[in-house]
Amino acid sequence: MALRKMYLITIIEIISFLVIGFLLTENVLKNVYESAQISFTGNVWVVWFGLSFMLFGLYTIVLFFFVSKENRLLKERLTSKTFWLIIIASIIGVFVPFFIGEIPF
Repeated sequence: MALRKMYLITIIEIISFLVIGFLLTENVLKNVYESAQISFTGNVWVVWFGLSFMLFGLYTIVLFFFVSKENRLLKERLTSKTFWLIIIASIIGVFVPFFIGEIPF
């Protein structure tokens, strides 16, 4: 039962970060891209998901190191190759447009 509760909390965290990521993408990152002469059109959802999961990864790291090093779920998440692959892909998805001048994909 405790494991189900932890997974439910994780799902709620991910959904929350998707909402936060969407709001930040539309209100902040859009202005940052446009000020860098990058057209905010195309597959903007890639940037949205990238920002959302990048924030989720940062949240996980901060939570693990400063709040709860004893949480089994956080330990498993940080040792997961999939977690780090998603975080790296998210960082690439957010920052690549600055190098190529457009939102790719």
